[in-house]
Amino acid sequence: MSGIYEPEFYDYVTPKSFHGDAEWYRRKAMESGGPVLELGAGTGRITIPIAEDGLSIYALDSDEGMRKALQLKVDMLPEDVRKRIVIVDDDMRSFRLNQEFGLIIAPFRAFLHNLTPEDQKACLQSVYEHLRPGGRFAFNVFHPSLQYMSQNAGALAGVWRWAGEYTLEDGSLLIRSEAGHYDTVRQRVRSLHRYEQYGVDGDLKRTFLHRLELAYLYPADIRRLLEESGFGKVEIAGGFDGRPFKNDTDELVIEAERV
Repeated sequence: MSGIYEPEFYDYVTPKSFHGDAEWYRRKAMESGGPVLELGAGTGRITIPIAEDGLSIYALDSDEGMRKALQLKVDMLPEDVRKRIVIVDDDMRSFRLNQEFGLIIAPFRAFLHNLTPEDQKACLQSVYEHLRPGGRFAFNVFHPSLQYMSQNAGALAGVWRWAGEYTLEDGSLLIRSEAGHYDTVRQRVRSLHRYEQYGVDGDLKRTFLHRLELAYLYPADIRRLLEESGFGKVEIAGGFDGRPFKNDTDELVIEAERV
């Protein structure tokens, strides 16, 4: 597992819905009837809307800062919604909960924090054991785009690039930059995310560096891992609209069932 997040910055730079993922996960949650378990719940971008829809959801995250940020948000919710959220401090590879779920989700590429095949299999084993028969595991990951890799290889590996700017509530400006490197032998991508916060006077107020390492997986890898872990009815789409996977830059959207 890898990465230490800054919750305040994370909420600014993360879209409320990533290519339609929020709506898709909410729909899958309603179809399952609950309860739901979210792996890598972060600050609650998906957790809270599912609870607001009337379903019980367990929000698992190993990052203390993210859990604290989520708890602050939960404390502000109406009592009936608060009661439907259980925040869990645990590791997605080894969690043990006294609960079976109709749906387990890992949005926003959270599954890729499992860096090794052993990590990935351990996570899937834990997921399988916590699903009721017929329950489903739903998650999304990026497809390892050759186009994107070529922009971060050779002389371009580790080159800093502007990735966005955001105006904060106090009027200050947040600049995000990224530098990436692909390890094609171990199928990992290492990246640095640099955040610079400038006051309205233009002075630099704060900097934060997030080191992130993720695995990357091809569709055949995903299908094999799921099937070896006992899952059936594995479906891999090329987007949250359900379209077939066809393009190098597609987002891989996966569902698998505990048979």
